[in-house]
Amino acid sequence: MKLQTLGPADFQKMPWKNGLGVTTELAVARRPGEDGFDWRISTATVASPGPFSVFPGIDRSLAIVRGGTLTLNVEGRPDVTLSTRTPPYVFGGELTVSSTPMLETSGVPIDDFNVMTRRAAWQHTLAQHRLDGDVVTWSLPTDADAIAFLYCAQGQVRAIFADGQAVSVPEGHALRVDGGDVCELRAEASPAHLFLTTLSRR
Repeated sequence: MKLQTLGPADFQKMPWKNGLGVTTELAVARRPGEDGFDWRISTATVASPGPFSVFPGIDRSLAIVRGGTLTLNVEGRPDVTLSTRTPPYVFGGELTVSSTPMLETSGVPIDDFNVMTRRAAWQHTLAQHRLDGDVVTWSLPTDADAIAFLYCAQGQVRAIFADGQAVSVPEGHALRVDGGDVCELRAEASPAHLFLTTLSRR
């Protein structure tokens, strides 16, 4: 099992593919080609209504970190409104999507959390949890090349692994796990708001 802690100095900011916003790339598996990745985990800010970038052949999951609600108009589907309390929303990157934010504070954009995987080769899961004194058991993928990724959006969390290793992840930081089985997650600063991603080959 390999553990890697990541912080703001490790993340990379870049413009959206359509030029209408900014993404902070937390982790990525790069590849040649137009979109340039097999999988990508990122956050982004949304301040005004507008379209999403199109990513053919990519599966996407989107969740809200903070800042308000985001209503999505997705091609062929009913509109859906996401908040910090709703489950991550899954959709195909080739679909036409536009969003309308409702900001909690004027002038302060919404932060969202986004996972993308190339459908032909990779698959992913995304879940979010709020810890306030309780404990979550996180099952890690055991497949070859599989990856688990924890992002702490608020508070601080401690990940305790079956082999005795333990890592504290503060707000705005992440933990990448290659290998492993299960771990326990406990809030060290409550409430802790976490995004838990798994990535595995098809």
